[in-house]
Amino acid sequence: MKNTCIAFLFLLLSSHSLAGTPEPLCVLSPAAMPKSWQPWGETQKGLSAAPWSASESEDAKYAIKKGLDEIIDLYSQRPTAVAALWEDAVGSLIEVTYSGANTPDIEVAAREAARRNLTMLIEPILQKISQSASCDDYEKLLPLTIYAYNHYQGSDSRKQQMVLLTNSSYRDCKSLKEAMDIDYKRLLASKKASTEDVFDMVIWSLLFIEAQLVPGLELPAEAREFPPKLWRFLESYPLVGASAYRDGAWNEKFIDTAYLATHIAYIPTGNHRYPIYVEDAPRLYKFHRENFYAVLEMGELDLVAEFVDSLRQYGCSEENDLQVRDGTRYLLNIFHAGGDRWMAYREQDETDEDIDDYDLVHKAWTGILGVRARAIEPAEPGTYGGVVRRWLTHPR
Repeated sequence: MKNTCIAFLFLLLSSHSLAGTPEPLCVLSPAAMPKSWQPWGETQKGLSAAPWSASESEDAKYAIKKGLDEIIDLYSQRPTAVAALWEDAVGSLIEVTYSGANTPDIEVAAREAARRNLTMLIEPILQKISQSASCDDYEKLLPLTIYAYNHYQGSDSRKQQMVLLTNSSYRDCKSLKEAMDIDYKRLLASKKASTEDVFDMVIWSLLFIEAQLVPGLELPAEAREFPPKLWRFLESYPLVGASAYRDGAWNEKFIDTAYLATHIAYIPTGNHRYPIYVEDAPRLYKFHRENFYAVLEMGELDLVAEFVDSLRQYGCSEENDLQVRDGTRYLLNIFHAGGDRWMAYREQDETDEDIDDYDLVHKAWTGILGVRARAIEPAEPGTYGGVVRRWLTHPR
């Protein structure tokens, strides 16, 4: 009986140890990967198995420069795209500089173009709305106010004007629910929500974290408490992988889930400025790893790029991680196949008539972010990352 108990205890401890074995971080060798991560598919087989080279790093820099030029040229040639994309007309440019290891000319060009677009959006607002704004304006004003604070000079009067207008807009709302136009309390309490609803809540959480850093911007305690509440909700939100579907990564439900997963990673990282750690969200990390080659085989530029973008933020690169290397090579192949243009890429059965300005920008935007090297910013107090680290389960 004693021996039986000892054997059972050993088995129990062994199984606990195995269950608690942490996922590896950056891995180059397939043999060192969990089986569910390992490479497969015709697309992967067509990629080079050689170590990452210095010439490829230069090629990635070239693809970033060309992609940035594509985005700037589109906004220049079609100014209506700025208003159509709204805050994304700023984000698609300024995010090139986040956690970047760019050359100075890239940084300057991206920042100047982002400020131009921001001014194109803000000036008509300030001319039209002099003193007050309605609740309906809040969703559009808040992101622009955050960008104005972060990217205009300290003495620029437009910063304070936008703060006052955004405050006026929020005061016109009867509740945070009305401001967000989402019954978030019901969704969080129910433990159920559509992918679309969760996606919307993720975007609001990013804004509410950023807003805490804008002097004078009124933000109720309820809005400050929303991001950590959403994060706890997301810890158990189902992320169903491609293997659950007969058509794998081509399944529309999976594609929606995959895009949601990449955006959930923006919460701790602030659109990939600050670090993310496996222990922050083990299920999220596992989803990216286990579905990477399914997404690569499906081949959609934007989604492959977002997966690589997320994996880079853990500190992985082409030099130390096979998935990042394979994904980056695939993206560069797409870029060159399009005549060195990200915007030339078309999905299967996608025609030029199907493409709008957002689609074109998004191809270059995500392509750039997928191939750019990282210099991840420290999550210091007074930064977005510092705010998040105060309430994450595993602060660093």
